[in-house]
This record gives sequence, structure tokens and C-alpha cells, in this order.
Amino acid sequence: MSIAKRYNQKALFFSVILKERFERIFEYPLTIVEAPMGYGKTTAVREFLNNTGANVLWQRVYGSSLDSFWHGFSRLFAELDDFLSRNLEQLGFPDDSISRLEALRLIEDLEMTVKTVLVIDDYHLIDNFLVNSFIEFLVESEVANLHVILTARYTELQGLDELKLKGYLYHITKQTFELMPKDIAGYYRLCGIRLKTFEAEELYSLTEGWISALYLLMLNYIEEGSFRTITNIYNLVEKAVYAPFAEEVKAFLLTLCLFDSFTLEQAIHMWQKENAGLILTEITNKNAFVKYDHKTKTYQMHNIFTNFLKDKLEGKSVKQQIQWRAAQWYLKEGNYFASMHYFYACKDFDQLLFALENNKANGVNNANRRELFIKYFKECPDDVKSKHHFALLIFALSFIIYREPVLFEKACREFIGNIQKDDSLNNEFRQRLLGEYELLLSFTGYNDINKMSEHHQKAAKLLHEPTSFIDLQANWTYGAPSVLHMFYRESGRLEKHVHDIIEALPYYYQITNGHGSGAEYVMEAERYFNMGDFINAEIVMHKALNNARTNNQTGIVICALFLQIRLSIWKGDYATVLDLFQVMHESISDLGQSNFNHTINICEGYVYSLLKQRDKIPSWIGSGDFSSSRLLFPTVPMLNIVYGRVLLIDGEYLRLIGNAEHFIGLASVFPNLLGQIYTYIYLTAANGQIFRTDEAIFALIEALAIAMPDKVYMPFVENCDYIKPFLEQLYNQGKYGEDIIRILELYKTYQKSVECMIKENFSAEEKPDLTERETQIAQLAADGLSNKEIGERLYISINTVKTQLKSIFEKLGVNSRALLKQEFKEKL
Repeated sequence: MSIAKRYNQKALFFSVILKERFERIFEYPLTIVEAPMGYGKTTAVREFLNNTGANVLWQRVYGSSLDSFWHGFSRLFAELDDFLSRNLEQLGFPDDSISRLEALRLIEDLEMTVKTVLVIDDYHLIDNFLVNSFIEFLVESEVANLHVILTARYTELQGLDELKLKGYLYHITKQTFELMPKDIAGYYRLCGIRLKTFEAEELYSLTEGWISALYLLMLNYIEEGSFRTITNIYNLVEKAVYAPFAEEVKAFLLTLCLFDSFTLEQAIHMWQKENAGLILTEITNKNAFVKYDHKTKTYQMHNIFTNFLKDKLEGKSVKQQIQWRAAQWYLKEGNYFASMHYFYACKDFDQLLFALENNKANGVNNANRRELFIKYFKECPDDVKSKHHFALLIFALSFIIYREPVLFEKACREFIGNIQKDDSLNNEFRQRLLGEYELLLSFTGYNDINKMSEHHQKAAKLLHEPTSFIDLQANWTYGAPSVLHMFYRESGRLEKHVHDIIEALPYYYQITNGHGSGAEYVMEAERYFNMGDFINAEIVMHKALNNARTNNQTGIVICALFLQIRLSIWKGDYATVLDLFQVMHESISDLGQSNFNHTINICEGYVYSLLKQRDKIPSWIGSGDFSSSRLLFPTVPMLNIVYGRVLLIDGEYLRLIGNAEHFIGLASVFPNLLGQIYTYIYLTAANGQIFRTDEAIFALIEALAIAMPDKVYMPFVENCDYIKPFLEQLYNQGKYGEDIIRILELYKTYQKSVECMIKENFSAEEKPDLTERETQIAQLAADGLSNKEIGERLYISINTVKTQLKSIFEKLGVNSRALLKQEFKEKL
């Protein structure tokens, strides 16, 4: 064998077949590059994309955490649109249909004018069916100019075969990366080594074309002048890569092996010496297992090398110190859950609770973190918890949300015991802690206004500043679009409930900096509305809206707008209904508060079920799919109000009757009288449709018995299309005479309004058609052109395109370009 005098150990070689396969990536929305560790997947994808002129968004997966995955995914878009990136992150991982649609809308709004490639590297590490589902949804939506590449050792996409059949997926497998003998000879030639034919064949037999093994054998050859048969890849890494480094470099590598990717600043933090940059230069110059990405300004370790170093770190006394430094890095960066993970790994519970307190109560309502909070609380030593009073309050709040009463009581006992024994607390700070504790206890009194207010008033006397452990950006209504729905709990006392909440909430506002402002007026306005006093309802509604907007309380704004929508239905003003829904969507989009999408969907489901427009009801509501972790328990009775009406208009009478007991049970927990009233009304309707008159009358009497002491008429008015004969039957029997007369009077006006709206806006012969200009824009949008491209093609501004698309979406009843493509082409 003849040997060149100079070696190029970092030369990159790609076989002809690999190049040919990669050339087809842009023909598909999704490409999966699948091969075991060490086959050069990441390097090949990176090098290919560098020469395409495409805009590349690169995400590396480090584990199975949904939070970490979504944080990384969201930040990818920061360089293109920081507002979009923040909106995506604020949305949280889209784990249900509505949040997936919102994520899609945000990404589509980016208007990618050049080919954009989203690479998710080491995708197998996430190993989560929810992420798989989101990726499949994104791909099938065919976002214009967006291509997704997943690199993975293995893939378990549920719809893999279907994606292939539909032409969405291009699959590059291990065989593409295997170097045949002639390829091995070509690779070694680039590196400065000339092989004879039999040597290349022997290397192929030994490695089966695995380039990492070929690389390590080459390093071994350069060092010793011969190829040695070493079957264990880590032995090769040890001998050819790790051993030649000086001891300081080896120690440096161990300090960074927790990260597959890191910045120079991160390296300096971990190494705690200023020569980190010099060491990194030496490392990257000597081997291809650590590379520097100039675009992201990060150093990236190959998985084989990272795993080797992690094995080396096991059992070493320095491991705990390295984990602690990693935790401190994430703490400094504000990534509190990552810092808690590493503090837990090195059992530094003091710093773990410090990180928890810095994070306050942000994110505790995420059901995916339930087990983490329980684990941290149970394993943290008592003497550590005794020094972290705010942490115990956060734990206790999380246990309320996770419905863990035993752990809640334990956290409360520990909190009170600790502050009593803590001699370091001055009287002012002890009072502050007790004030925070009273605020915490108020949540245990939900939805009893007076019980909650007792704690709020005590807290207001003790706190001289707003609370510092509650997430004041959270939705005050827990996602429900009705305050009356939340706090109407005793029949005959609705007026008193309204009076109580008006008296009580100022104390709460004092200690929460106005959180939920306007809620009391929403409830007052809703009472007037349900009594049929629409003038007072509208007056007070505007008062609520002004209060909520002044204090940036988006959840209360949505509640007020929802009531305004119901008033508009009463007037038969469908144009205003559409405008108000648009205001709702804009109010959450402009503020980056897309977590309210579920709330808006509930409003939409409610309205379109009244108008019997089944196709406009959000699919997740129509199917009764309420499994999303975003839905908090107080919202569920309101969802059942909508879902019950959907079952009614679907003709699912038996299912509705079968579900009624469950609906009433859920509405009785706090209790929630509106949920009970509507369910009994639906039982009346459903039994009536299957000619069970006695059962229908019995259910109607139950509903009237709850509602009539408070003159809550509108639930009956809105469902008179099903229950009118039974109301008349009761009237003829001399029961609830005055109330039934009032309900039927209100229904005359309401019925005319609804029939008029349906005739003018939803009848087939009257369905609005697209104008010529709208047809042009819809065609171009369906073909995948961005707003900018459409504007250039038609010589109109981007704003005009956006306005026209809004009109097109409303006329066709769609809310994304993907649905537009389907609906518009069907219309043609």
C-alpha cells in the first residue's frame, strides 16, 4: 500500500447514490433520513443544504421533554419573525386539534418567499406520539415553501406508510449511507490514503460501509500504519480520538458532554477557565467529532463521541459538579425547568427550590409536569423545604390544580410549621407570607364567592404589594367564556351572587394588580341578559369591556365579547357576530395570547350550534374530544353545554340521554347551575324527540325549578326550537305560567332573528359567492403562493391580499390555507 505524505482527516465524502437521493428532497414536504448512529446523517444533510440556497432552520433534539422540544421549535423562527416565535412559544406544544390549527396559522402567516427547510435532528430522542401527530399534521397541511427533514436512528410515525402513499414522504434509509468498496477507496483517497482493491473490500467486510468505523480505523492507521480489527466502536473512539488528547483537554471534554451542542460562553461557564476557546480550536482541528457551526455559533459533538464521554463520566466524582454547573447555566438563562432537572440530578434541592421560586407559578397548570412536581416535593428534604417558603406555596398551588388533596394539605402544614419556626423572619415578611397563604387558600373555596373573598380580605390586610407567586397572566376564567357560568351556584340567589362578586373582587384586584378586572360586571350583564333585560345587559357589558381592556385582561374581554355576540344574535345581526369573532381572534393574536383559542372555539361552538351550522362547529367540540391537558376542570361544564346542543342538532338523542347523568355530575362538583339547567333542557328535547313525553316533562320541571327563582330565561329561549310544546303543556297545566309566557314572548323575537340570519347567510341559494378578484386570489393561495407573491402577481398590496383572504375564508368557512386549498378546489 502506498501512502500519501499528508492526511486530510476531516475530508467529507458523499457517494454518488447519496447525492442523487438528496437531490430529490425538495420534491416532498417531508423527508426522513433514517440510519443508526454514526452513518453521517447530520453531516450529509447539513452539507447538502449549505449548497442549495435554502433558508435552513435547524433544531437538535436532546431528550423526550415536550417543553424542551417546543421551546427549541419555537425559537427556530426567531430569526425570521421574533413575534411569531414568541407566539408559538406562548401557545405551548399543540397537543390538540385547535392548538395545532393555531400553530399552523402562525407558521403560514410567516409567508416564506424562498424554500425553507425545517430540520429536526436526532428526532428519535423525542419518542412521543403527540410530536409525531403534529409533524404529520404540519406536513399534510403543505405549507408553501416549507420542507421538513427528520434525521433519526429509527422512526415510529403512526402514518408512515400512508404518508408515502399520499406522496408526502421521501424516505432515505441506512442503505443509502453505506459505503461500498469503491466508495471506501474514494473516501480514503480524499483523506490521503490510497487503498488497493482487496483492502477496500476487507474494510467493507469489516465495517459494512459504516463511515464512523471507517473514520476511526483511518485515524488508527495514521497513528500506527496498519488497520486493526477492533469490533467495539468505543474502543476505537478511545484509542483513535480520546487517548491522544492531553489530560486537560480530556477533562474539558468531560465537562461539556452533557450537551450535544453548546456555545463558547457555555463552554467557559462549564470549564470556568478562559482558555476554553483555545481548547475548542485544538479539538475541532484534530478530529471531525466536534464541529463548529458558523451560522448558529455553536459547537456540536457527534453522538458517538458524546455517548462515549458520558460513559467515561459515569462513576467519576466530578460528575455531580458538572451537573451542578449545567443547572446553574440553565438557571442563568431563565430555563428554569431544565435547571431543576439538573439540580435534581445532583440532588441539590436547595438550588432546585430556588429555581422553582424564580419561575414562580408559571407553567404549573401543565398536566405534563404533574409527576415532576410530586417527585420534587416528596424527595426534597424537610430541612431544605423549611428555608423555601414560596416554593411550598407553589407546590401547594400545583397540588390544587392536579387535584392532589393529600399532598396539598401536607404542603400547607409544612408551610405553616416552617414559618412559625423560622426565627430569621421579621414581622413584616412573616405577614407577607401569611398574606400569600391566604390567597392560596382562596382557591380551595372555588366557586363560593364569599368563602373566597374571606381569604382575599385577609390577604389584602397582610399584603402591601401584589402577590409574587401567582401567574397573573393566567386566564381568570380558566378558559370558560362566561363568569355567570362559573359562579352561579345556588338557585334563588343569583342577584345576591352578583352583589357579592361586585363587593368581593376589589379585594382580589388589590392583591393581584387587577387580575380579572371587569369580571363582576360581566356577571352582572350576563344576569340581565338571561332575564331578557337586553338594554341593561348591553350597558353593563360595555362597562365590563372597558374595565377589562384598561387592565389588559384578555380572558374577561372575550367573556364580554361573547355576551355582545349573543346580544347580536338576539338582534339578528350576523355581520356584527362575524366582526366580534374577528375582534376576539385579533385580541389574542396581537398580544401573543393564543392559549385563549380554546375559549374562542367554545364561543364559536355555542353560536353555530344555535344557528344549526354543524360544519362551522370546531371539530374537537363536535366530537366531544375534551382530552386536552389545556382544558381545566372549571371549563368542562361549559363545554358540555355546547356539546349537548351539538348532540341535539346531530339527532344523537340516545347518546345525549346517556351522557346527561355524567354532564350533571360534572356540573354538580362546585356546583354549576347553568350546566345543570342546560342539561335538563337537553333531556327534555331528546326525550321529546323519541316520544318519551313523561320523561321530557319531568326534566323540564327540573330545569324550571332551578332557573325560575332567578328568572334565568335565555337557556329556554335558545332551545325553544325543541322544547316549546312541552313549555306550552306545562302552561296549560297551570305551572310556571308567568315565566313560561315571558319565555315564549322572548322566543318570538329570537326565532325571527335566528331564522333571518340562517336564511340570509347559510341557505344554499343565498350562500355568498366569491368575487372575480377573490377567485383569483383564492386560486393563487391554493396553489401555494405567499401573500407577497400574490400581491406582486396581481399588482395589489399585501394588506389588500390579507383583507381579501379574510373575506374568502369567511365565505368558504375555512381558517387555514390548507383547508382553503381543499375547499376552493372542491368549489371549482
